[in-house]
Amino acid sequence: MAVRKKWAIPIDSYSKMIVWFLDGNIRTFYSLDWKSSHSHSKDRAIGLQRLQNKITEYSPNAKKIKIYDLASDKLIAHYESGQMFITIH
Repeated sequence: MAVRKKWAIPIDSYSKMIVWFLDGNIRTFYSLDWKSSHSHSKDRAIGLQRLQNKITEYSPNAKKIKIYDLASDKLIAHYESGQMFITIH
């Protein structure tokens, strides 16, 4: 089997974010837990900060936003109408 030289989404992501928009669209985003595609290590904090930036960007147009841990498929955070309802670390 060939060795991958770059990180791959969603295979190497720690988290995913699902956004339900007010217009009815639903989009899934995966965390980018590395500084560049050639980084040698991953950092969950980097990925969660990038998802937080997306929440700030999309929250005015979103009905609800949920963030899940991909390894355990557990809910990490739930935002609705711009307010966080639950956060689990």
